[in-house]
Amino acid sequence: MEIRTALKHASFDDGDILEIGCGDGRLTFKYAGKARRVVAIDPITDSIKTAKRGAPKSLAGKLEFRVGGGERLTFPDSSFNTVFFTWSLCCTDIPSMGRALDEAWRVLKRGGTLINLQPSLHQPFGRGVISYLIQKKFGTSVDDERYAESRRALKYASLVAEKFFPIAEEEFTVNTYFDTVDEALDDFTRDRKEQYDRLDPKTKGRIRNIVNSMTGENGVLTQENAVLTVLSKTSPGLPSK
Repeated sequence: MEIRTALKHASFDDGDILEIGCGDGRLTFKYAGKARRVVAIDPITDSIKTAKRGAPKSLAGKLEFRVGGGERLTFPDSSFNTVFFTWSLCCTDIPSMGRALDEAWRVLKRGGTLINLQPSLHQPFGRGVISYLIQKKFGTSVDDERYAESRRALKYASLVAEKFFPIAEEEFTVNTYFDTVDEALDDFTRDRKEQYDRLDPKTKGRIRNIVNSMTGENGVLTQENAVLTVLSKTSPGLPSK
């Protein structure tokens, strides 16, 4: 669904693509075959090792995985047709978001495309309930503020710095199925495991009941709302085409 939505608003065909925050290559493998060349980076070494092991032989020669972060790119100016932040700009430290967008602008070719994929600020009710029971505060996750800040960083780069021109935006739902309640529960609590482990048995039971209510014929269905933003590189101070 993530790649299908991206392809509605941007093209990877025969282009040079830089993916920032590739993780284990889950999304990379789904679009790399369309591109001329893909360089996919992630700051976590183990993730890059996993991606390299899982890379299909059919992508050999056009796909390269490297350890690296978006705020300090080692590529020359105007190297890529597309820079694709896959669930990563929103996970960067807030002071680094502006630097990451400046670097993306630098390595993009003239008229190149920036794509940002991240969680929406509007999430299903169940996620908010579970987050409240674990953290005792309203929201959907510990990263809520960073999700909002990454949106503001994109607006600043476009409207104030005038480095990008908005092309398209779409919100959509990502469905994930788990075989068991335990697997889904592990996914919900992965980033807040210490907090979850300290909860009393009654609260843990309430959370399990919420996750169990998501069970259907195909397993446990969890949903997350995502937002895809597509921008075009411009020259600051000059009108966009």
